[in-house]
Amino acid sequence: MESEPTRPHRRHRSPWVTSAVAVAVLAAGGGGAYWASSDAEGGAPRASGGSGDGSPEPLDIDGGAGGTGGTGAELTVRGDLPDGPSSAAVQRPGSVSRAAVERLARALGVPGTVKSDHGVWKAGGTPDGGGPVLRVNKEAPGTWSYSYYGGKPRKSRAPGQDGLAVPAAEALRRAAPVFAALGLKGARTDASEVSGVLRTVTADPRVAGLPTHGWRSAVQVASDGLLVTGYGMMAPLTRGDTYPVRSAKEALKLLERPGTGGDLGIGDCPTVVPKPSRAPGDDPTLPQVLPCVPSAHRQMEVRKAEFGLSAQFVAGRQTLVPSWLFEVVQEGVTRPSVLAQPAVDPAYVRDGRASPAPSGTAAPAAGAAKVESYRAEGTQLTLRFWGGVCSDYTASADESGTAVKVKVTVVQKDPGKACIMIAERFTRTVRLDTPLGDRRVVDLSDGSTVPRK
Repeated sequence: MESEPTRPHRRHRSPWVTSAVAVAVLAAGGGGAYWASSDAEGGAPRASGGSGDGSPEPLDIDGGAGGTGGTGAELTVRGDLPDGPSSAAVQRPGSVSRAAVERLARALGVPGTVKSDHGVWKAGGTPDGGGPVLRVNKEAPGTWSYSYYGGKPRKSRAPGQDGLAVPAAEALRRAAPVFAALGLKGARTDASEVSGVLRTVTADPRVAGLPTHGWRSAVQVASDGLLVTGYGMMAPLTRGDTYPVRSAKEALKLLERPGTGGDLGIGDCPTVVPKPSRAPGDDPTLPQVLPCVPSAHRQMEVRKAEFGLSAQFVAGRQTLVPSWLFEVVQEGVTRPSVLAQPAVDPAYVRDGRASPAPSGTAAPAAGAAKVESYRAEGTQLTLRFWGGVCSDYTASADESGTAVKVKVTVVQKDPGKACIMIAERFTRTVRLDTPLGDRRVVDLSDGSTVPRK
């Protein structure tokens, strides 16, 4: 996603391709994808630009030390919680090079030259609008998306046990070159998800030797073995400051507190409802994901806790933050889900969301503006908000299968100087990877749902 002026609509897509893209959005869940740190595991932390006494710079995490989680559920732990490290480093994404995009294009079979266009790397496409197309945002977190625009998929000549979908082993084989081009060596892969003729293959990377959450890559394989969609994040990661971290027990307490929904969805129940699974062995009467249940009635069992890294907004940019990853199961659900809770010591965390300044003090140099409403046209999402004439504003967005989380970051032009108190209405536009559809728009400044107007 990247901020940009509104552009004309894209060319028409066939109904089958549009459906494939929609399935990809639903499969994405909490985010995108990427891989290994450029620093070796256990290497020395990056020089801090913090307090000058050797301590790291505080992290501006949206939601503060608790992140954006807080399920309000009753969590019961099976067994003992594991011990974790005493400290861990953040991993920060950078910009994407042309060479990295060229490697991915070759693995996907996208022909032609990689070209630069207003902050985006582009490759592929034909004059009639067909063929494979790859788009990669240059700046962090380097969101990439791939689609094959063409006719209806051919039926498999040798259908597997899942009907028209290719067998899982074949899908993994087809996806392997793509994951290799992304540097996803050692990633956790899964090819169990099937929707109609499409099988989704996901890869959750290990970074600096740790598992990740919300940094996933995925491709979808059609019945004839063709890769039809793909998505993720491909910005290179570098080791940031090292921070003291909390125990799994302390992190779990934060997940139990009332909040904005965390990984279970923010605010109200989602409007996009996943279809029941048709995979062999699955009970078609049970949902495959956590249903939306009022927090007061949620009861979950924590089956596993693992120390790792999760994608969090830090100063408005997605960053991998040391976190506890809890595998939970809710009654009546066939598959477990993962809830991520930042583990950085609260003493080193600031709330990256805007907060009112005390009376008689100067306004902060940076914060977030409340988003009042939005307008969606294709992949363009225009945000409306009120602001002052002495500040600059930038917009960002983070997509999942049920919601698009947006944030308008405010930076004063001349911090500390007096400013005339005149409010004006502003708009900023962000470009999504796929059309908004039925997904909700959520304001990260307070977790509220933004109305469409």
